[in-house]
Formats: sequence, structure tokens, C-alpha cells
Amino acid sequence: MTENKPRFSFEISEEQRKRATKIFAEYGSMKAIIGRMLDEVMDMVEQHGYIVFGVILDSKTDVRKVIPSLNKAERVVKK
Repeated sequence: MTENKPRFSFEISEEQRKRATKIFAEYGSMKAIIGRMLDEVMDMVEQHGYIVFGVILDSKTDVRKVIPSLNKAERVVKK
């Protein structure tokens, strides 16, 4: 019996598809990275409420400063 695993499906632009194909070339990397960021965003919403969506979607927000793992990655590569 085949197990149906939960999946997210949403539209992206052609440019995003091309970039993702190139950047996430290693098998499993997209699932690992996107899954981690999804968990962090959901944790933030559970802790602080839906205002987190507004902050992230604000065009003036640098998402790398809001999502913890992206913030850490930005600091590490700038050293």
C-alpha cells in the first residue's frame, strides 16, 4: 500500500522556477530548506499571532532579518 504524503502546491513565476531548478539541484535540498523556513514561520505565528504575516509581506521588510535561520545565515556569510 502506497502512503500519500502531505504536500504543498502553489504557483511560482517562471523566473522563480528557473532559479529554483538551478539553486536546489541537489536532491532533497528544497524540501529541507523550505521545510525549515515553514516551521520557523509557523512557530513565529503561533507565538506572536498573524501580525507576522503582515510584517513578512510588507515590501519594506528584509525577510532575512525576520526568519531566524535566514538571519543567522546572513550574519555568517558577512563575517
